[in-house]
Amino acid sequence: MISFFVEIVEFKEATKFTESEIREWHKSFIRDCPTGRIDKKKFVEFYQQFYPKGKANNYCKYAFSVFDTNNDGTIDFREFLLAIAATSQGSIDARLALAFDMYDISNDGLINQKELAAVITAM
Repeated sequence: MISFFVEIVEFKEATKFTESEIREWHKSFIRDCPTGRIDKKKFVEFYQQFYPKGKANNYCKYAFSVFDTNNDGTIDFREFLLAIAATSQGSIDARLALAFDMYDISNDGLINQKELAAVITAM
């Protein structure tokens, strides 16, 4: 098992967050998700807090599948932090890649009209 200190070093390299910011994100994450993982249901609940007028269930299934990079049905702290970093501080190319992945529902490297409509309708 990798120590959290080693993970912090890796997180600092992969994001622009400081050690203090990473520790704060981790503290909040563990407070809200004591198991260290967010399932799809909890993810929708979080989303609804920030966007109460949005269509959380539909939109979240697309966002969740992009953030759950190892496809285990949950988002762990690593996946959470990298998603936060990509959406809040990533380059325009990184943000576009993330958006593309969300719209490319079939994961075939293309976005067709049906996929585009599905995600836009979910917003």
